[in-house]
Amino acid sequence: MIYNLVKPCAKIALSVYFRKMNISHKERIPKGKPVVLAANHPTAFIEPCILACWLDEPLNFLARGDLYVKSKFVRKLYEWFHIVPIFRLDDMGYGALKTNYETFGKCYEALNENKQVMILSEGRCIHEKRLRPLMKGTARIVFGALEKYPDLDIHVVPVGVNYTNPDEFRSDVRIDFGEPIRVQDYAAVYQENPAKAVTALTQELRNRLYERVVHLDHPSDDEWTEPLLEINRNGNSAKLFPAYSESPEPLFEEKKLAERINATSGSERITLKEKVQQYLGLLRKSETTDRGLMDHTSYSLGSALLLGLGWIPYMIGYVLNCTPLLLGNLFAKKKTKTVEFRASVAIFTSMVLYIIYWLICLIVALFVWEWWLIGLVVIMPFLGYFAVAYHDLDIRWKDCQRAAVIDDATEEKLLEMREDLMKI
Repeated sequence: MIYNLVKPCAKIALSVYFRKMNISHKERIPKGKPVVLAANHPTAFIEPCILACWLDEPLNFLARGDLYVKSKFVRKLYEWFHIVPIFRLDDMGYGALKTNYETFGKCYEALNENKQVMILSEGRCIHEKRLRPLMKGTARIVFGALEKYPDLDIHVVPVGVNYTNPDEFRSDVRIDFGEPIRVQDYAAVYQENPAKAVTALTQELRNRLYERVVHLDHPSDDEWTEPLLEINRNGNSAKLFPAYSESPEPLFEEKKLAERINATSGSERITLKEKVQQYLGLLRKSETTDRGLMDHTSYSLGSALLLGLGWIPYMIGYVLNCTPLLLGNLFAKKKTKTVEFRASVAIFTSMVLYIIYWLICLIVALFVWEWWLIGLVVIMPFLGYFAVAYHDLDIRWKDCQRAAVIDDATEEKLLEMREDLMKI
């Protein structure tokens, strides 16, 4: 019950945090069959929340067990939101590993009831643009379920999760579902040699996940390859709306560029890196941005008038709605030690605080019984979303403003350098 009540609130919270959401090929998830959604793991728990909100079927997913044992409240949260604790050696020691037998049993039962179970197959969350080695736990769980229920037609669906920058408010997320792997196809091999079947299924899962994850080979090159991905992104996603899409094109356009970067080596790689750095250097010197340069025609009297007309409702929406969001973000910064957890905690905390805050405002308005005040509280969330959209447009307009005032020679040089980068 609580799962279904929180789901629409979480969907709104995620739509506010992310500027664009592309979730493609959901139709590849088999209907009426036991399904394991096997995903990579860039953040703490944003990806399970996204799937739980945008998939029709309720989602059961595994999460770290050291949090589960800390308090009764956390255990209740796990129960309400269909979370199954998994205990890792590094977190809990050997003693807690025995508890995983109960975890596996819950997964087997869920699959026997044709439910969807999500497993973060990399095991540990690290925010980076690459697919890391997969743990064998996903394969072991599905084969364990097959041992207990030999007739189950389990399908493992690879889920590639990609963020432009999950720690940044109003960034983008792109998720793509791959073709499912039928576990029964490995049943005969498992009967003869379980270890061989586990390895084979894990490798096949990795191959299919790799096809839908933006993967940069060299971590040492992240500093200059990420700006190059952003430059390409600015040239392909000028429109702010629609915020939600099922098109796979943005993901695979970026993956194609990442593969092109990976294919460079030697002098070509050095040249590309130098050209990126020179281009970024001239942008900084000109006090402009690549996004502004690509969309500088949006800087006009008409757009300025529209922003001017929207400023008052923007300020009203911002003032009325900012408190719980700012407090949630502040709490996340103070309580999280790694970037992978910060956004997850900020979104969840802000959502809870906002619900409490809005209910208090509604109670006060009803107590005062002024119709204008009740109406204001009712439309307050809509004004808040307007403020977020206005903020996006304002930032873009200011970027365009800075790009519009640079001299013609500098603009021509920047466009020439940019075109040269895209050719490479």
